Amino acid sequence: MRILVTGGAGFIGSHVAEYYAKNEDEVVVFDNLSRTRILKKA
Repeated sequence: MRILVTGGAGFIGSHVAEYYAKNEDEVVVFDNLSRTRILKKA
């Protein structure tokens, strides 16, 4: 089966992609790697 995971670099998306990959499905991960705001260190 072919699976497209959007937001695949995030916590949930990466686990979903890993799950399907372990089941030997064809997985494509799509993520724009951007955030809505920049996190500042304290």
